[in-house]
Amino acid sequence: MLDLQRLFNDPDQFLFNFEGQDAVFVPMDRDAYQRSIFLDRRIQPKSSTGEKAALASLYGAQERTGAQPRDIGYIFHIAHCGSTLLARALDLKDANLVCREPMALRQLGVQGAKSFGQPLADDWRRRATLAATLLSRRYNQDGPVILKANVPVNFIIDPLMQLRPEQPAIFLHFSLEHYLLAILRSTGHAQWLDRVSKELQSGIDGATSGANAAQTPPAQAARLWLAQMLEYARALEKYPNAVSLDAEVFFNQPRDVLAASFTRFGQPQEAKQVDSIVQSDLFTRYSKDPNMAYDNATRLSLQQALRRELGGALAEARSWIESQPTTKRLPARLAKPLVGDGRDLLGSA
Repeated sequence: MLDLQRLFNDPDQFLFNFEGQDAVFVPMDRDAYQRSIFLDRRIQPKSSTGEKAALASLYGAQERTGAQPRDIGYIFHIAHCGSTLLARALDLKDANLVCREPMALRQLGVQGAKSFGQPLADDWRRRATLAATLLSRRYNQDGPVILKANVPVNFIIDPLMQLRPEQPAIFLHFSLEHYLLAILRSTGHAQWLDRVSKELQSGIDGATSGANAAQTPPAQAARLWLAQMLEYARALEKYPNAVSLDAEVFFNQPRDVLAASFTRFGQPQEAKQVDSIVQSDLFTRYSKDPNMAYDNATRLSLQQALRRELGGALAEARSWIESQPTTKRLPARLAKPLVGDGRDLLGSA
């Protein structure tokens, strides 16, 4: 049985997801967090013996203990842009705790997107505060918690950041053309795009208010990208310790980006430590599947082939973007780049 008094200081009991009026916890340890490339249904827990706790009991215990969210270093991203590689590269077992795509946070993102632009229900806010409190627990009390979100979470940035407005955040993104090359590159990716676009339709509609509906995959991709970029631009203006990061800069300058990211999250590293990470197998394997060889040279070669293959789709998506009055709200570049000067959002790849 969960020890509710101890729970708020013990990351060994991980908040996996919400089920109705219950929360599901799975047993973890620091090794389990590190080997779990994702904390959704692909999680690799310490054991398979999960436990449920009533949300009412958790809220009561939270009030009794006075537990509140601590700072989380967020990596917000738009999918297929190197976020898994970045999060794994920042994962230092004895120094911090890195959580990649927690299921409970994704649930909150999907639910929040349905109410985008409207006041969020008290029940949603209580769940979000509980989740942030539990996800900000740490093994090393002097080390940060770094949390890689996923696409639905882009539609609840404000309520998450408002819990700790000065906490650090990196907004990892692609320019339009690079995004299209990543999102439209296969049938599986197109299916993901369609599924996510339908799941988050209210949020996308709200963020791109005034834009036309998207009837084809290229237009659908352009609209999802536009919605996320507008949300990122707004958040970067609002939160003092939020910065932007173009994914191409990360892929091409990993040392600079890792050094700056560690510092951004309050954990600066010596150059030799950063070099050892960049020279490790992590940067020669596919971050989501370490069994697959993959490096930046391979990525660039595939990107060139895709540019030829997807020429028509790229033109169609750009035509849709350029025809939308909503696009005028988009800045030329996202503000506050972590490294370098950023990249033109609508510029050619």
